Amino acid sequence: MDFLKMHNTLRGWVNRLYTRLVRGSFGAMGKNSHIMLPFKSGNAKDIFLGEGVTICGGAWIDCFRKYGEKDWHPRLEIGDGTYIGHRSHIMVIGEMKIGKNVLIADKVYISDNLHGFEDITRHIMPQPLKHAPVTIEDEVWLGENVCVLPGVTIGKHSVIGSNSVVTKSIPPYSVAVGSPAKVIRQYNQKTEQWEKA
Repeated sequence: MDFLKMHNTLRGWVNRLYTRLVRGSFGAMGKNSHIMLPFKSGNAKDIFLGEGVTICGGAWIDCFRKYGEKDWHPRLEIGDGTYIGHRSHIMVIGEMKIGKNVLIADKVYISDNLHGFEDITRHIMPQPLKHAPVTIEDEVWLGENVCVLPGVTIGKHSVIGSNSVVTKSIPPYSVAVGSPAKVIRQYNQKTEQWEKA
């Protein structure tokens, strides 16, 4: 008996059952989308999944409607065919759009907000959150441990290298690496080649 194969089959059944049970908790969930255990979300009603979305185990995806004294109106849209890796962490207080066929590797962090810290007479937790929208366009690939900060747009079919911290927008058809992430290659539409930036 192949115990590992049996274990993986059993996990598949459990995850399919879990997906059916939580489907109504989301704002929307397209067909053939599935969520693997464990999964954490305190407010999935503001999360809208397209068709064929995969959310791997250990993911924490949340939309916060209130923080401190301020009310927020979050909405997270995740397009068809997008894959979100294990232990990824996505936090939303405004509007965030993740496009179609986006590949998000394991342990990726994406947030449209940061804690305020400017008032030195108060500790950080009660200070107001700062918000700036985040958009990840279609066909983007975020490598393992990538961090995407507020106010960023990552253009279509761009690649962000592992361990990079994206603090500024990245144009479409680009490869960016580093902390902060910088574009090192771009696709030239005229020559139809990837070229050094």
